[in-house]
Amino acid sequence: MSVVDTDSIDAIGMEKEAKRVFLSIIDSLLWDDENIHLFTLQEKINTYLYFIESGELSKALPDAVGFDVVIELILKHMPNDQAITFFDKTTQLLLDKGIIFVFGPNRDTGYAEQQS
Repeated sequence: MSVVDTDSIDAIGMEKEAKRVFLSIIDSLLWDDENIHLFTLQEKINTYLYFIESGELSKALPDAVGFDVVIELILKHMPNDQAITFFDKTTQLLLDKGIIFVFGPNRDTGYAEQQS
C-alpha cells in the first residue's frame, strides 16, 4: 500500500506502553509543481480521519481504545515549501481533533536526497 491507494490504510501499529496507535502513510511520490501529490495526500489523510472518527479504528483495535492516535507520514522525498505549509495546517487541524500528526523520512535511510 502507499499514498496513491487513497481509500486504504497503509499500516497500523501500537505501542502499548506509550498507549499510542500509529496509522502510517507510506509516501514515495516526488513533489510536483501542480500539487497533484498534495491533493493525493489530502485524500489519503481524509481516509485516515474517517477511519478514526467513524469508529472503525476502535473496531479494528479494541485493545487500543483510549490510546493517543498518531497519523505518521513516512516520506521518501524531502518536502517542498508548499508541502511544509500543508503539514503545518494539517498538524493544527488534526490536533484540534485530538490526533497527532508527524512526518519525516524513513528512520533508517532518511530522505532519498540524503542517501549516497
